[in-house]
Amino acid sequence: MLIFNTTYKVSNSITDSWIEWIQLQHIPFMLVDKQFSKPQIAKIVGSEDEQGVSYSVQFHIADMPTLMDWHNQNATQFQQNFQKAFGNDVQFFSTVLEIVE
Repeated sequence: MLIFNTTYKVSNSITDSWIEWIQLQHIPFMLVDKQFSKPQIAKIVGSEDEQGVSYSVQFHIADMPTLMDWHNQNATQFQQNFQKAFGNDVQFFSTVLEIVE
């Protein structure tokens, strides 16, 4: 089992609209094909500064091939939707975490 984590640096002026977008548009988009599960949003403690606040958005996914298939089919649409909604007001990068039990 993997966690697909995306860290976002959100400008202070758009935090509320970004959280609303994540909850109402992004999470449903990610869950539609049922590959991802257990979405969660977390504020990164101590990340506040004059540019904004950082957040982590995480989803569980079965394995790397499943994640790569999703990426190949959906990443472009996600990036277009995101750019349209936020332009340069939000920066992000993604990481993949392996759950160690």
